[in-house]
Amino acid sequence: MTDQTSAEVAAAATIADAIDLREFVLLGIIQAQSGAAALLRSPQGDIARVHTGTQVFGYTIAAIGDTQVQLTDRRGTLYALALPGT
Repeated sequence: MTDQTSAEVAAAATIADAIDLREFVLLGIIQAQSGAAALLRSPQGDIARVHTGTQVFGYTIAAIGDTQVQLTDRRGTLYALALPGT
């Protein structure tokens, strides 16, 4: 096995411009016995695993659904992040 990914495999596994790296992005949702968790990416490239109630990147996670995460800012404004392609 090799640590290198061939250019052909990388090209087949990559969707160009699938996410806007300048925005907050929902990378994935994980369903576990302990409840749902989500992976979020900040515009700075930081990635966080969050649960409902988690405070991260200046937001509080209000809810995690099957395809989206709802979060609120410090003023209480509600936002929704959807999985890419949904």
